[in-house]
Amino acid sequence: MKKIRIYGIIAVIIAAVFFALRLSDSSDSSEARRRMTPLVKVEKPGRELVKTQLQFNGDALAIRQAGIFSKVAGNLERIYADMGSRVYAGQLLATIDSTELYQQYQQTNATYQNNRISYERTMQLIEKGLSSKQELDNAEAAMKVALAGFEAAATRLSYARIVAPFTGIITKRFLDPGALVTANNATLFTLMNLDRVKIIVNVSEKDVPSVYRVNTAQATFDALPKKIFYGKVTRFSDALDLTTRTMAVQIEIENADHVIKPGMFATVQMTVAEKKNAVTVPTNALLKDNDGQYVFILNGDKAKQIRIKAGTELAERTEIISGLTGDEYVIVVGQQYVKDESAVNVQN
Repeated sequence: MKKIRIYGIIAVIIAAVFFALRLSDSSDSSEARRRMTPLVKVEKPGRELVKTQLQFNGDALAIRQAGIFSKVAGNLERIYADMGSRVYAGQLLATIDSTELYQQYQQTNATYQNNRISYERTMQLIEKGLSSKQELDNAEAAMKVALAGFEAAATRLSYARIVAPFTGIITKRFLDPGALVTANNATLFTLMNLDRVKIIVNVSEKDVPSVYRVNTAQATFDALPKKIFYGKVTRFSDALDLTTRTMAVQIEIENADHVIKPGMFATVQMTVAEKKNAVTVPTNALLKDNDGQYVFILNGDKAKQIRIKAGTELAERTEIISGLTGDEYVIVVGQQYVKDESAVNVQN
């Protein structure tokens, strides 16, 4: 009887141990499955203003620039402006030795005066009937030829005074007083108007239709960090360069304080479109395969693959044109470890 009781107790103990082991195995298996489920982080798409921008590089140029030449030959007699001088339209910059030019002026003036007097005498003789109409015509023609020669000599004499064609800054002076200047082949000065600067950028063929909608642009310069300058789009070349398939576009920027110097390297941005309340997600949430781009959203406790069409890429976020309404929870961390309809473990 005792043996039967002992056997019964042993059987109960064995059964209890077996049940406990099975329960432990089941718990370990459940824990293992939980640990194998990908841990992900989700967030709702944001809504923000999205700007579609084009970016170009270019160089700052003076709004007006000219090389100042001498139109007559001679020794450079005197210089009245130097590098860095601000000059005004019509201001005297230099003079050329005008000795020979003045002599020519005097000679042609004398010839003109003599022919004018001869013409007037012929007129008096015509009134008295002592001269013919042919003689009067000859005298008038000679006077006009002499007058033209005199005016040409006066013009050449005026060219000995080199004046500024517009208001600006002398950025270069090439010759010193005493240098022999020959007509039209020796630059005396470089003159620039810096009150405004222009930047000419080359727009690619595919972006040409967009830039016609642009009125303003912003520019930054490597030499002027942390400063943004705003300018106007003023001119379009309306023709593409056949070698580069680009069209030149000119932007003008006010530069009253002359802080922008010609030759500075510029980065220009043009906003060609703006979209308010656009749906955006972190750029790293987007995945791609042979069929295009997609994201995973949370569907209960599972991941669901959604095909999307991406738009403008911002600094760290990307616009979603289609595929998302903005109310979903998008998997933004761990999405590379999940599959469509697979279970996920959401991080709190």
